[in-house]
Amino acid sequence: MIRVYGYCRVSTDMQVQHGLSLDAQREEIKRYATERAWTVEEIFVDGGFSGKNTERPAFRQMARQIKESQGGIAAVIVTKLDRLTRSLRDLLSIHEDLLDPCGCNFVAIRDGINTFEPVSKMLLPFLAIIGQIERQNTSERVKSTIRHIHNQGGHYGKVPFGYTTVHDGKLRRLVECKETFPWLQKIFSWYREGVGMAEIAHRLNQEGVRPRYGKQLWTDCKIYELLRTQKVHKTRTIDSEFVYDKAKAYKIAYELRHDDRTYEFIVKELDKAKLRPLKSDRYQVSSVMDLLRSAVYHDRSNPRGLALYLKEQGHSLREIGLRLAQAGHFPKRGGQWYPQTVKLLLVS
Repeated sequence: MIRVYGYCRVSTDMQVQHGLSLDAQREEIKRYATERAWTVEEIFVDGGFSGKNTERPAFRQMARQIKESQGGIAAVIVTKLDRLTRSLRDLLSIHEDLLDPCGCNFVAIRDGINTFEPVSKMLLPFLAIIGQIERQNTSERVKSTIRHIHNQGGHYGKVPFGYTTVHDGKLRRLVECKETFPWLQKIFSWYREGVGMAEIAHRLNQEGVRPRYGKQLWTDCKIYELLRTQKVHKTRTIDSEFVYDKAKAYKIAYELRHDDRTYEFIVKELDKAKLRPLKSDRYQVSSVMDLLRSAVYHDRSNPRGLALYLKEQGHSLREIGLRLAQAGHFPKRGGQWYPQTVKLLLVS
């Protein structure tokens, strides 16, 4: 009996599109497996998650269960490759670090990928590249369409507070909303009078005025975004020798935090390195904390944490094995580290 897992994903803006709904994906996976007399043990679902990375709860759970099955799961089935990931790097990592070591194949129904077949397995990187090129072309076509709509005086995307839309042929045009446009004008007036954004939000909440989307209350952040997108608030230009380089800043902060340095100390070191956050001229304790939360923090005192850290730094599996041995870490069953044992450690 061939046991398989199914995996479905939709991002928030894809849920309503034909052929990409969760129900449609489930049915297609079940139908494909039934035609081949495969048993679908479970279908994992991530609703409202992007395919830009693998930080998704259902995907993580599926990965754990594949490892725990010890070769009991023969394949993971998706309807399309981009349901699993949109990243070529992530696809190769999933295949080399998770599926291949666990003897698990990969099937992308509509893309014709089935690694049960040796040829498909060899062509997987090339098929992924072709898929990535097609997605880029699709993105360019969408951008071109949006530009055309704007050039015709139409509106595309979310409708801002204070406005509504009317249909004009195939286009949607923005018009003032009788109920909320006066409040938008009042917000602009308060801002020009020097009223702070937090106070503007408080006044709107007191009057029972709600943002256009959701039932939440107004906050200073929502007021800031509204004023910025309406081009009333001009963002401050940062004119200094400090530069924005998140990767470099994260690396410095990560190393210092691992050495138990305080956040205040990290702020000073980032200043010395002439680095700044995206929307500010200097790092503060709060922005350093946000910086460190933006990526995975690996505990290098244990072998897996050290291996994950080294992999993130770009080291090969062989180099990771050497570093682990130098740090006094060895496989549970003894012996030396081989690329395959390092792979299993990374996915454990």
